[in-house]
Amino acid sequence: MEENNKKRQLQRAVVVFTLVVCLSAIAGGLGSATFSNYFKEVYHVDSAQRGFLEIPRESPGVLCALIISALAGFSDIGIAAVSQVLVMVGLMVMGAFSPSYGMMMIFLFIQSLGMHLFMPLNDAISMDLAREGEVGKTLGNFKSKANMCTMVTAFVIFVGYRWGFFSFEDKVLKPFVIAAILSLIAAGLLVYMKKIMPRTQIQAKTKSKFVMRKKYMPYYLTLVAYGCQKRIKLVFGPWIIIELMGKGADTVALLGIVTSFIGAFFSKYLGKMLDEKGLKYTMLFEGGYLLVVIAALGAAAGALERGGLGSHGIWVFLVYCLYILAFLLEQFNMVHAFMMRKLAIDPSEVTASLSVGLSLDHILAITVSAVLGVIWEKFGAEYVFFLTAATSLMQIGVGLYMGRQLAKQEMQR
Repeated sequence: MEENNKKRQLQRAVVVFTLVVCLSAIAGGLGSATFSNYFKEVYHVDSAQRGFLEIPRESPGVLCALIISALAGFSDIGIAAVSQVLVMVGLMVMGAFSPSYGMMMIFLFIQSLGMHLFMPLNDAISMDLAREGEVGKTLGNFKSKANMCTMVTAFVIFVGYRWGFFSFEDKVLKPFVIAAILSLIAAGLLVYMKKIMPRTQIQAKTKSKFVMRKKYMPYYLTLVAYGCQKRIKLVFGPWIIIELMGKGADTVALLGIVTSFIGAFFSKYLGKMLDEKGLKYTMLFEGGYLLVVIAALGAAAGALERGGLGSHGIWVFLVYCLYILAFLLEQFNMVHAFMMRKLAIDPSEVTASLSVGLSLDHILAITVSAVLGVIWEKFGAEYVFFLTAATSLMQIGVGLYMGRQLAKQEMQR
């Protein structure tokens, strides 16, 4: 009877957390996804100011590991609820109170802090909710639902701003306020979720303070490669569409909608692959996939830069396809979380270790982007992509290593 009761509680918790993931994805689409336009339209920032604004926006990611370690002893669900409140506060002030530029930077930091704190907690809680042997499937399902919500929200944003339902000239920025309300609801659901979770599931998982171990080196190496590869998604991929092809923000938005739609199915496929094929096979697939797709996108970028591709026809469609395939790289993040769970000496170290990975990712964001930008200017666009594609060899190497290590563990059992 008690075991059945725990199963029912866990099922209810999965439903509640699914709502939290969806609300968080919608809030992100309404808020964070429109920040670049917000800075330009409301504060009329120039390129130098836009670069400076990445400091309050990205520094919480660098600080994430230290903040998570400072909160050691609190449950993952409790910290996740606090993270959603921080997102709500930041978005509500920016959306409803028209803050000065300086105050906006402060509340941008607060919103970003909440968003970045939720990232490793999202993966950790998702894995805690998984049944035995279904960790990959569970991660894939949560990621799939988040992708679908992101896709729908991107479409709403596209229509809203194109037809005037939303405007940055409004005194109250409706998308930000709606996103803030959704974040507050998500926080309330997390508090409720903590109450209904089985006692064994809500014990503080963040017991460990700042964690770095030699045993976790495969995870760190993977994050180094992934951090470089994310520059394609966040910086240089869109620059192909905007700079080399001369397309507008509406084209980028539509490509984002298509990417989220495909990602909803791709994430489920990856989750199934993790459970059925194992970590080694999935890591090898990740490395090979990114090597081919990013290198091919680099070749297309080089051809566009030299004027070797036309602005219409089949070549444009091909570049769009490569762009979408490259942007699916974000789905592989759940593979890395799965690997960390496999490597963890103690389950209490998973969240702290994931936060270290997030911090490493953001340190690379600050340093690698500038270096690759210089390479683009000095040597050509394609070399940015070729160098980034080469980092996928690290994922292939880690996959082979993890295959041997997991095989040894099975033999020892």
